[in-house]
Amino acid sequence: MTAEKMGEISTRLRAMFALASVAFVVVLAVSPVKDFFQSWKRYEKDYVSYAQTRPDTKRLLADFHPGIDQIWLPEMRVLDRCTTCHQGISQASLRDASVPQPFRAHPAVPHDVKKWGCVICHRGQGPATEMSEAHETTLAWEQPLLPIRFIQASCGVCHRAELPQTPKLNRGRELLSHLNCSGCHHLQDIERPAMLGPDLSNVGNKLTRQWIYKWLKEPYTIVDASGNTVVVGYETEEEPRMPQFRLTDQEIKALSSYLETLKSRPIEPYKFDPGVVASLQRSPELADQGEVRFRQMFCTTCHSLAVTRGDEAKLIGGDIGPELTKVGSKVNPDWLIAWLRNPQSDLPHALMPRYGWSDEDLYKVAQYINTRLTDPDLLSKVPPLGEPTRDEIQFGQRLFLEKGCASCHVIQGVSPQKDFGPDLAILGSKNVSQLEFGNSNIPRNLISYIQAKITDPLSVNPAARMPQYRLTPTDLDAITTALLSMTGSPANSSLARLVVPRPESAFRPAGAFGELYDRYKCAVCHRFNGDGGNLAPDLSFEGSRAQRQWIAGFLKNPETLRPILIFRMPQFNMTNQEASVIADYLGMVTQSPAVKLSAVDEKRFTTQMAEMGRQLYEVKYQCNACHTIGSAGGYVGPNLSNAGNWLNAAWIEEWLKDPQALVPGTIEPRRTLTDQEVQALTAYVLTLKRKAPELTTSSAGTTAGGTQ
Repeated sequence: MTAEKMGEISTRLRAMFALASVAFVVVLAVSPVKDFFQSWKRYEKDYVSYAQTRPDTKRLLADFHPGIDQIWLPEMRVLDRCTTCHQGISQASLRDASVPQPFRAHPAVPHDVKKWGCVICHRGQGPATEMSEAHETTLAWEQPLLPIRFIQASCGVCHRAELPQTPKLNRGRELLSHLNCSGCHHLQDIERPAMLGPDLSNVGNKLTRQWIYKWLKEPYTIVDASGNTVVVGYETEEEPRMPQFRLTDQEIKALSSYLETLKSRPIEPYKFDPGVVASLQRSPELADQGEVRFRQMFCTTCHSLAVTRGDEAKLIGGDIGPELTKVGSKVNPDWLIAWLRNPQSDLPHALMPRYGWSDEDLYKVAQYINTRLTDPDLLSKVPPLGEPTRDEIQFGQRLFLEKGCASCHVIQGVSPQKDFGPDLAILGSKNVSQLEFGNSNIPRNLISYIQAKITDPLSVNPAARMPQYRLTPTDLDAITTALLSMTGSPANSSLARLVVPRPESAFRPAGAFGELYDRYKCAVCHRFNGDGGNLAPDLSFEGSRAQRQWIAGFLKNPETLRPILIFRMPQFNMTNQEASVIADYLGMVTQSPAVKLSAVDEKRFTTQMAEMGRQLYEVKYQCNACHTIGSAGGYVGPNLSNAGNWLNAAWIEEWLKDPQALVPGTIEPRRTLTDQEVQALTAYVLTLKRKAPELTTSSAGTTAGGTQ
């Protein structure tokens, strides 16, 4: 080929170059054309058009500017462009349901959207500008929007304390603690309870092997004619703490063999007074008398019993303690009496208070439980078990550890396996690519994974050791919400400053009152300075409210202050000395700064003032619509028949002025009373007195009913 020929460009090459140039121009044109048709630009145009149809057009367009809106929170590592499409999100006039999305305003929340953005709560992909990328899981973006029914999970990322606005999150955290999930898993801000499952070191003295077999095989005790569960085990149906393990008959036999051999503390039968026993055994109504005493002591305040009404079995009573419907078929009679006398001797962290029983009451109640709270058919389908063999016991001991039983139950000499289940403290921040779905046929997202793992662990992991829980859909969503809130420790110091810690109560009484506080488990039902239960009144200011002598008498013989309520204060059979110690402590320590007891002199209240107060009570303000005096009046508020012996005058005056200031959330209305009316009503209430029983001094350790 000549040199001239080598420099020539062929027609084919020219054509290829021309086509490549055209293609290059087309490619360059795609980007601006694609940008011109971006969906966010369409939404901005639609917003302007929509705003122009409304009377407040000027205000709606005052903050609008074309282009991408961006909220940047560098300390929180947040880049949020959501308001690019959600233009009206902070416009109060656009909150009506008729406003089309995405222009509808966000409901009022404590956080300013313009400062916090959207992804802090709703998650999703903040930097994205396409709706699918911003809202959903894609190959490039793994954090989808959080469904609204789980939105409270985002509150829990920062707020570690309970919030009134997050009932689902609060419930989920409560269930994670109640179901002992921290026994196997590390959970963020979920403390391991002091008492997980019962201590099984002495279970062989408490239960028979047949009952243990029945419980492990099928932890249900009441079924209808069709075999459907009506009441679950010895727990309420809504909160079954003991999960269902997948055990073969051979494994159940082995476990029951091992557990039957656990008898760490011999039970010495309690020696009743022979005279008391001889007298009671002659009574054909012994069990009936025991039932009456059982109810008089208000045992159903904490324990539930199943009753049949029509063709339906229902639980009545409280859920603090276990259900007792068939407990007589469950426990050894000697163990039952030892437990009733001192629960903490068998289970140191038991919530049940230690009563001061008389021999007569203890014998009656024990006979009622052993004869009436039974089911002769309960163990009818349990196969013959025979004597435990050495191989069965060893196999059962190995299963106890392999199944994770030691994570919830204590056995002397047996140490639980550490980190038995995976760490869940950062589960809420995991991406889909970090999850193991196995061969499960569920949507590939975090919420579906969590719910499948809870309801059917084997569906996502055939080798899972996790047992199966039976939860209502509401509780399942609550637990899912709590787990989604667990995103781990803050990534930097700026985020750490946003965390709102849980308040820790400093109420830890010492001395004689502290011993009684622990013995009678006051905090299970009552709150003291933010610590304790919510079943009974908050006693943080009881010394300002109630008179010392009334408190002591109430502890000895609790009276019904609110007849409409189901639960009652149990009768603990306290000694006079114990009642005096508690009354003295409450009277001196639990004082409200808003009530000055010494500022009100009862001598200033005259008969004329009391008569004026009676007229105000009965006629002008009609207080008897809610309160009872004698046998007349309503049942919404407390009975005031003995209010003069019960309430302090200074408390009555402050209560009449502003009830909510003393007890936030109380339903007592706040009236615009004059000072004269307040004094007159106080004078009248102080005249409402019944003869108070005398509180005599007795030696410690002796109750009104007999020996302790």
